[in-house]
Order: sequence, then structure tokens, then C-alpha cells
Amino acid sequence: MIGESMARVVEPAVLVGSTNLALEIISSFESLAKSGILGASVGDVSLRVPGADSMLITPSTPFVEHVDESDLVEVGMNGRLLHKRGRPTFLMQMHLAIYKQRPDVHAIVHCHAPVATVLGICELPIPPVTFDAVPFVDLPRVPAALVQDGQWAQEVGAHLAGGAPAALLLSNGIVAVGEDARQAVRRTLALEETARILVVCYLLQQVPVALPSQAVEILRDSLF
Repeated sequence: MIGESMARVVEPAVLVGSTNLALEIISSFESLAKSGILGASVGDVSLRVPGADSMLITPSTPFVEHVDESDLVEVGMNGRLLHKRGRPTFLMQMHLAIYKQRPDVHAIVHCHAPVATVLGICELPIPPVTFDAVPFVDLPRVPAALVQDGQWAQEVGAHLAGGAPAALLLSNGIVAVGEDARQAVRRTLALEETARILVVCYLLQQVPVALPSQAVEILRDSLF
């Protein structure tokens, strides 16, 4: 279990992650909550702490709209709790695994985006029907498993190791990554919007028309 593998908590006088990082996380969480993409108690955001081998992450909380700086948790990349104010999300190990696989990633968003989750559990394809859809065409899909299982966290990291902007976590929502919080949030919202368009097409029993392959190749390297 995650709790059993954690080292002793150290309470430093000053949080290593800056106030600016905390404000970025809080702003990102509020944006996601206002968009309606978060469930009542499901969602987590983290940022890599510059110049330190650690991350700052949201806690496990029943009120996602009311996260503040005092709730955030700083965790070393070795899984050690460096500054515990709230109770860390039980998906903390997934965030750590992604950061270890992706040095280019500095922000992670996980949530149960309702329509994108449907794409995963129904195994629906994501064709390049809009500009926003292009980055998600070959999106990794991670099989369902007990999230407390450390092996599952490693599998998520491995699925994202190739540079994908996001992944569908079958029966556990989606995870999006980015160079910063803004990009990770944008990718989360873009994936959910793409999912809405596709699900409407499927409900209407219509085959969505994909963008020309040449346009897809051009857009793949320029978007997000």
C-alpha cells in the first residue's frame, strides 16, 4: 500500500515549493472545477518544483473547489513526504512515475472527465475530426487496475514515456501532462471537448469526417 511504503514525514519551516507554484495549482484546480470537468471529489494536480527533486500536489479532499495553499503536499521524487499539510492523493505514485519517465513534464492533471472517460471505457476511437483532436489520435489507453497497486502507476508512466500529451485511464478518467500547469489544463479541457464532439457523432450514428492526412501531419507538430 502507498501509505506503508512512505518514509517519515519531515516538516520544514519553509515549504520548498514557492507560493507562486501553490497559486498555479490552486488556479488550475479552480479552472477545472468551474468547467464542470471534475467530479465532486475526484481530481488532482501537481507541479514539479524547479531546482528541487520534488513535486507539489493537491491533497485527497472532498471539496475540490476549496483547495488552498495550506492543503498542498510536497513530495520528493523518491516518494518521501517533505512537507505534509493535507493528506496526499492516493494517486501520488502515478504522478511520481510520470515525472520520472518524462523529464520534459512539469505539470500533471488527473480527473474523471465524464465524456472522455466514456471514450476509454467504451473503447471508442479518436479520429482527427478537429484541430484539437489531432494530438489525441494515438492516445495511450491504460488498462484498469487497483490504483493503489504500484505496478499500475508504473504502467501509466510507461504509457506516457513516448511523449503523449495525455492518456485514457480505463475506468479511472484521464491524465494530461504539460510543460506547465496552463498547458496541462488546456490539454485536459481540449480532450474533453473532443470527446463531447465524438460521442455526439456516435450517438447520431454518424461517422465523423477526419481532417486530410496532410493537414494532420502538419498540425501534429504545431499544436499544444
